[in-house]
Amino acid sequence: MMRLQKGVAMGLVFLFLAGIPGLVWAQESRDVSSGEVIALLKVQNSELANDIRQIHREIAALRADLDEPGMKEVFAGIGYIVGLFGMAAFAAARRRRQ
Repeated sequence: MMRLQKGVAMGLVFLFLAGIPGLVWAQESRDVSSGEVIALLKVQNSELANDIRQIHREIAALRADLDEPGMKEVFAGIGYIVGLFGMAAFAAARRRRQ
């Protein structure tokens, strides 16, 4: 029974694949002049250039946002400064004891 199912499935696949070339040949071929193709390519080129410009603007905006310090960096800087003053106060206190 399994062989029969596989055989039917394979037959359907081959029939489907055999029908595809007929469908491809049945499509009408358009006569397109080179001027139309060039015009179409120029339009697509200008659209692509606009899209690329927009992407460059977005990347520049993201880089500008990343260059600015956030809250994490601000608090880290304040903690660093407080830590340096704490070390200086500790060293000064040890010198006074000696």
